[in-house]
Amino acid sequence: MIVKERKILKVSRVVVKVPATAANLGPGFDVHGLALNAMYDIVEVEKIHEKKILIEIEGRYADKISKKPEENSAGKVALILQKKLVKGVKIKIFKGIPPASGLGSSGASAAGAALAINRLFNLNFNKEKLVELASMGELASAGAAHADNVAPAIYGGFTIILSYKPMRIFSFFPSKGMKFILAVPSFPKESTKKTRKILPKKVELRKVVTNVEGTSAVTAGMILSNPELIGLGMQMDKIVEATRAKLYPYFNKVKTEALKAGALGVALSGAGPTIIALANLKMENVMKIVKAMKRAFENKKIEAKIYISEISKGAEIIEEE
Repeated sequence: MIVKERKILKVSRVVVKVPATAANLGPGFDVHGLALNAMYDIVEVEKIHEKKILIEIEGRYADKISKKPEENSAGKVALILQKKLVKGVKIKIFKGIPPASGLGSSGASAAGAALAINRLFNLNFNKEKLVELASMGELASAGAAHADNVAPAIYGGFTIILSYKPMRIFSFFPSKGMKFILAVPSFPKESTKKTRKILPKKVELRKVVTNVEGTSAVTAGMILSNPELIGLGMQMDKIVEATRAKLYPYFNKVKTEALKAGALGVALSGAGPTIIALANLKMENVMKIVKAMKRAFENKKIEAKIYISEISKGAEIIEEE
């Protein structure tokens, strides 16, 4: 049934819709995140009498996702909470977000499971606790409990991770003055574990300063709903993206062509391979950027699907019974 009243004390099944997310936005490594409405996962969690965790996967990407709880981000969340659960759970995930795309696919599953289990068993966790829990689910795929995807998935809008211990998050919704273009290439992504492992252990102070300037510009641009300022900041990563871009031979060409076509900012979405570009609301400008990015991929003989997105309000419970 569709939820109209949220004061139900006992439920046996909860369904959550969770959006795609883009982490980092250039210089904001492990800090910035953005919820996007271009695609989403549906996570359904149901109580079962047996004290165990069952996982079912549906959708076009089902064959790429493990059904073992310890290897699945949603299953990992359930395992962490298992002692608090009086019953077992069956988790059914409809994958609408392509895995290994840099769009928070595993984070969406983890966030959906955290929200659903919280509601199903009346655990009364606040959003920061849910983010902490979902970030631990990310260990199943990323090998690190990072929150820059699960935070925007749960809060919606633009999020900033202020600290991990304790988990502190700042979130808000910029006004509707911008669109984001997502170019998702058919290009094998290195594992998130590897894309983290290659990052430099020591960084020049000047590069750190530039990255701080960039994260400040993105943050200020979001607060002021100033797309030009956001775009400026997105270009200022001298540490993480500069290293990861070497894994994707198409990146610099696509970025250059998108900027020439009028994109205000271009960056890897998370660890890639997806590229995210920022545009203003004029549709003719958006389509010009879309065509330029497609052409750049074609010149590299790489297929890419292009999505036009706005900012999402975040995960929501769409059914419970």
